[in-house]
Amino acid sequence: MIKILDKKYEKKVIEYLNLEKEINTFNLQEIQNYGFENVFYKIYSDIDEFGNIKGILFKCFEYLTFYAYKDFDVDGFCEFISDMEFSEISGKSSCVDIIAEKLGLLKYRKVHLCELEEINEEDKDLDCNLKLKKINVFNIKRVVNLYEQITEFQNTTLEGLRSNLKSGRGYCIEYRKKIISMAKSTAENKNTAMIIGVGTHPKYRNQGLATKCLIKLCEELLKEGIKPCLFYDNEEAGKLYRKLGFKRIDEWTVYYKD
Repeated sequence: MIKILDKKYEKKVIEYLNLEKEINTFNLQEIQNYGFENVFYKIYSDIDEFGNIKGILFKCFEYLTFYAYKDFDVDGFCEFISDMEFSEISGKSSCVDIIAEKLGLLKYRKVHLCELEEINEEDKDLDCNLKLKKINVFNIKRVVNLYEQITEFQNTTLEGLRSNLKSGRGYCIEYRKKIISMAKSTAENKNTAMIIGVGTHPKYRNQGLATKCLIKLCEELLKEGIKPCLFYDNEEAGKLYRKLGFKRIDEWTVYYKD
């Protein structure tokens, strides 16, 4: 039976999500941030007669995320979701693809999910004369300006970037009082962190700047026992990540209702 969960299920939900903690990095962070008693964030699950979880549905405003470790009641969740107001549903492709087909959702975006256990030694000593700086309150406005110069990125706001840094960190390279390259993390927990915002200003590309930021960030996370994870759908970016040692572990799909 699919029902809304309250805080008494927290331990069981965390244990279930940690079966594939890399995939659930964002889900684990949202539970930490929002909890089980929030007006805009709800957690639903199919609980069997023995109290076991058979799939979890997260709703944050109009955005849905679905996760199941193994088998789940496809028809039951589809019927439940069809009565909801939502704009998109995302999740591990092997699960959410089945739901999307049943619901007739055709528009989608698929990305690769990767993890890093060790940085390739040959890339650790990347030559770059420009110094790395930590992203902080003093240079955050210039980081927002860099977002605006990279067409591959969706523009971010100062408030959004501050929010990301509350659950993560980042490194950047500055040149002539402008931030020209960066790499950040978000959704950090004791096991994993999601890498985001890896990019360089178009005028300064192909010099290994973003790679240097990424290596510094990942080295720091790994020393703390935190495994870096990331999503990508750009093959050129994928080549960089694989060269550094990132390995693809799964696929993630976002389906749009309209």
